[in-house]
Amino acid sequence: MRMCARVSRKRPVAFLAELLILTSISFLPSSAQSPASGTIAFTGGRLIDGTGRAPIQPATVVITNGRIAGVGPAELVGIPAGATRVDLSGKTIMPGLVNVHGHLTVDENTRLPVREHIIQRLRAYADYGVTTVMSLGQTKEDETEGLRIREEQRQGKLGGARYYTAGQNALAKTPEEARAVVARLADLKVDFIKTRLNGRPTDMDSETLGAVIDEAHKRGLRTAIHIFYLKDAKLAVEKGIDVIAHSVRDQDVDQALVAEMKRLNVAYVPTLTRDLSVFVYETRPEFFDDPFFRRGMYAYQTEVELLTRPEMQEKARTSPQVQALKQALQQGTRNLKLLFDAGVQVAMGTDTGSANDPGRWQGYFEHVEMQMMVEAGMTPMQVIVASTGDAAKVLRLDRELGTLDPGKWADLLVLNADPLADIRNTREIHSIWIAGRNVAEGPR
Repeated sequence: MRMCARVSRKRPVAFLAELLILTSISFLPSSAQSPASGTIAFTGGRLIDGTGRAPIQPATVVITNGRIAGVGPAELVGIPAGATRVDLSGKTIMPGLVNVHGHLTVDENTRLPVREHIIQRLRAYADYGVTTVMSLGQTKEDETEGLRIREEQRQGKLGGARYYTAGQNALAKTPEEARAVVARLADLKVDFIKTRLNGRPTDMDSETLGAVIDEAHKRGLRTAIHIFYLKDAKLAVEKGIDVIAHSVRDQDVDQALVAEMKRLNVAYVPTLTRDLSVFVYETRPEFFDDPFFRRGMYAYQTEVELLTRPEMQEKARTSPQVQALKQALQQGTRNLKLLFDAGVQVAMGTDTGSANDPGRWQGYFEHVEMQMMVEAGMTPMQVIVASTGDAAKVLRLDRELGTLDPGKWADLLVLNADPLADIRNTREIHSIWIAGRNVAEGPR
């Protein structure tokens, strides 16, 4: 029944033509790669559409000029004459992953020039099926080049994961300065505003934080915040924040925070791999030998070499701050389950690629994050929705991507195994498509 609203049983060709006309009117221009031309039809596969609805098998997905033109049960979706057919029997089709909290920053470990580094890391995200990433915080050195690359990508000149950015963090000492900082970022046409509270005396006071958030909202920009402590999460929600961009890791979330987050529709991004990445290198992690990890060695090699040095491992083993994050991760994992069960919107994010923090692997850690979210108590389907459709909603990109619906960009993963049976099967990549273009196929 539900598919009848998405495809026409009687007039599939006419429906496709009408849809494409409506699409050209109602959607914004491409926000990433130049779309593939022509029509392609995926047939025979299992469809997970990113909404949480039951899978469809066998399904057909029709893509025309980079957008989804028809999707649903095979018997309901007409395939236009001349379409290129791709038999995906035995495969799973799902939306590309959307990372709400990544980074495209350069740091002291970067060996490439800024431009080449960012382009390489956008490729790394895409090579792992992360088709969209929000960079929540740039350094001064890479903000300008990052914005330039974003615009080139939107003009269809560059590939890689779709790139959105918050520019530099919005930090200030006074409300007046806060508004000026946000105004500068808004004039640069950033996609989000990111700020932070570290639980330190040097943090912004509540009035200054409120000015950051208020000015962002006046300029039509959503806001995200870095936090660790429950008290800071509460303050941010009180001041109108849109996204809590890390887990609360000092104590259990309380009912007051849960109620306010639900009332105000504040999203929660757990970034569990962020804390894992701080202490896991006290020894050589097993995943360094994982073939799926090693497909990214063109981007990872420098940091792998750094993190396998004995002095780096000893530093991790002996640092009280590093060791304390083991308990913080347990607390964050518990709070993810508490908030999700209470009905707070959860979206996948990782903090991968953060400046001067080696070992936060852009691409690979998004799959680890999803596994950790399942281990926290979410089901594979819930995690997939948090990593696709709901993540796109948090970024206000859901008119364009995140779910496999007519009119949206054909950003999708084709998998060799069913991720609902085991979330680790998101690593069984057959092919990756952005705007209907195959950008990565099979293991490297």
